[in-house]
Amino acid sequence: MIDELDCSLRRQAAAVQRDLAAQDEAWGTSGWTRRRFLAGVGMAGVAALGTQLVTTRAAFASTPTGTERTLVVIFLRGAADGLRILQPMTDSLGLSYLRGVRSSLVLDNSAIALPGPSLGWGLNPALAPLTPYLGTNELAFVPAVSTPDLSRSHFSSQVLLEKGGNPGATDGWLNRVLAQLGPGTTFRAIAEGGDLPQSMLGPQTAVGLNSIDDFTFPAWDGLQQSSQQAVATLYRGFVGTLATDVPVTLNALATAAKVQADSGPRNGAQYPGGDFSDALGDVAKMLRTEVGMQVATVDIGGWDTHTDEANDLDDNLAYFAKSLNAFLTDLGPTRRSRVTVAVMTEFGRRVGMNASGGTDHGHGSVMWLLGGGLSRSGVFGRWTPLSDAVLDAGDVPGLNSPFAVLGEVAQKRLGVGSMSSIFPGQDVAPLGVATTL
Repeated sequence: MIDELDCSLRRQAAAVQRDLAAQDEAWGTSGWTRRRFLAGVGMAGVAALGTQLVTTRAAFASTPTGTERTLVVIFLRGAADGLRILQPMTDSLGLSYLRGVRSSLVLDNSAIALPGPSLGWGLNPALAPLTPYLGTNELAFVPAVSTPDLSRSHFSSQVLLEKGGNPGATDGWLNRVLAQLGPGTTFRAIAEGGDLPQSMLGPQTAVGLNSIDDFTFPAWDGLQQSSQQAVATLYRGFVGTLATDVPVTLNALATAAKVQADSGPRNGAQYPGGDFSDALGDVAKMLRTEVGMQVATVDIGGWDTHTDEANDLDDNLAYFAKSLNAFLTDLGPTRRSRVTVAVMTEFGRRVGMNASGGTDHGHGSVMWLLGGGLSRSGVFGRWTPLSDAVLDAGDVPGLNSPFAVLGEVAQKRLGVGSMSSIFPGQDVAPLGVATTL
């Protein structure tokens, strides 16, 4: 019995040696051997492949169709002052009250008047680059947006929003959206900026990128192609997790290479530069290359305007508007008809101006929607004309739920079903801002 077992082991060992020799012969044609690869870039490369894709095999169950709709969520970190972004321009909406409590922050007649049903509202003139989208039903706003249990803490409020109203949840609302959408491609969920935001954390797969140009095979210059071929050969015939993950990862790298080869902005788009603008350019390239993107997140900070708000906020808005205009222009009308951008912030600012020409942490702010799938341009949701009697401890009251806005977009644009698992216990009554068309 022992002799039979010994013979069996010897036969298996001989078979393994023959296979290894064959592999080495194949590798030798490109100057590689298995031993050299494992001793050098190979192990580092294989390890990096695992960390570069924060994903599981379930993410690769489909291929892009070229018809995917995409939700791009932009978070203004720092609490943007909604009243200097979108302002009542008539006394019936509260203009006279604003003049009495925030005199130097009130927009004058240079404000951009909104059309149609939204007469009486004006946009900060720094947003002028976005005015063409008012006439194409691609720019909408919801004022007085906030959660009911606001803490005025940046961190707590951001977590509350990104966890879908349940700060103790182990996953974020976008991760729950992905769960309902089902498996997709490697690039179905992208977080520009490297780290995944709280909204994307959870069991569903997402990729954090500083730049799509960084999504490359980890190898020395000039050896990337040979290294990829070596890895593919190394795991040829393997059984188990790596037998699936390695080829899938290499396919993802091939997709990234197509995006990297993109010729650049289209339709005369001119990105102003900077991290936020570059991130939007990255997203536009992936959308044009049809990588199957369903959701994406981009953050931009600098909105905590306790001092000199008129200058600081307006400078931020001007850069923000130029970047968004470049992004929408880059995509063009046809491609952006499948892309909806939601702009949000953790809370608004107090209605009254402080002694430093700024505003402190408040309550209701404003959400923006841009791109395809809007029912019209203009203002949506509830609004109560401002006065001492209607303020919530000195703040714009939270009359409209952010989860209602996000939920409506997720349902009508992405095809997500019930909102009870996405935003459990929250107000998700639609405001009529989005369309399924």
